Amino acid sequence: MRYGTLFFLILVFACKQPDEYPDVQKAVTGNWFVLYPEDVLVNEEQERIYAEIQDSLTGLKCLKLVSFSPNGEFSQLDSIDIKGRWGTKEDENVLVYDGGRGFDNFKSTFTGLKDDVLQLTEIVNSGGEKIKLIWHLKKIEDGYATQLFTPVMNEWRRKPLKPESDAELKKRLVQVLEYYSIYFQLIADESSYFIPGRVILPVNFYQHGIGLKKFDRESKFTSLFYSSEQAEMAYYFLKGAFNRAKFDTPKNLKSYSAEYALMLKELARGIPD
Repeated sequence: MRYGTLFFLILVFACKQPDEYPDVQKAVTGNWFVLYPEDVLVNEEQERIYAEIQDSLTGLKCLKLVSFSPNGEFSQLDSIDIKGRWGTKEDENVLVYDGGRGFDNFKSTFTGLKDDVLQLTEIVNSGGEKIKLIWHLKKIEDGYATQLFTPVMNEWRRKPLKPESDAELKKRLVQVLEYYSIYFQLIADESSYFIPGRVILPVNFYQHGIGLKKFDRESKFTSLFYSSEQAEMAYYFLKGAFNRAKFDTPKNLKSYSAEYALMLKELARGIPD
């Protein structure tokens, strides 16, 4: 009887090993959408400190698209030219170095992977307290959102080395609009909020609508083009698309983000060849 029980326990342990002791390197490798941090606060002082730093922490990482490549390269699409390094240590620590804002020196512990949602626990030292954050990342492995990680969908991020023709400016503008249309659909499907600062387009977001900002020579949008003059020309193409758009978007969609996705797609279609 005793040996039978021992055999049973060994069998159960063996069956559970793949889930409880995953290959962390393999589990983390892939493309991810950073959803949100779950805070684990143990006292009032931590609550006070976290309230002060929460916006800056979420602004650095939330709703970013990041890649953990099999060769140890780390990248975030917001900073496409910055290539960091990542790896694991002691079978549970996940480390990122020189990965751009928010991931310059990211040290975390593998906490779990369920339903394609990865959990990485980070300890943030602030105000003499150790704030525990469990970051949730959604794996982008198949479906429409995989387009966001392809080189062709990110060509617009690379600043041209020479002035572009009107046709090339329009193509770049359409790429930006189509990219953010897909990005907002991903937000609609996976997140309950969005961060306007993640969007380089000169667009304001309202309830059930979007509007065009004034042209700004110092904006991130302008930095996409060869010169501020070229950026201003692209801006006027965008303004024309706004003037032609009807935005007959259904108001019964599940979120504003779903509406924005359709509106941006309509603007892309409104850029003439």
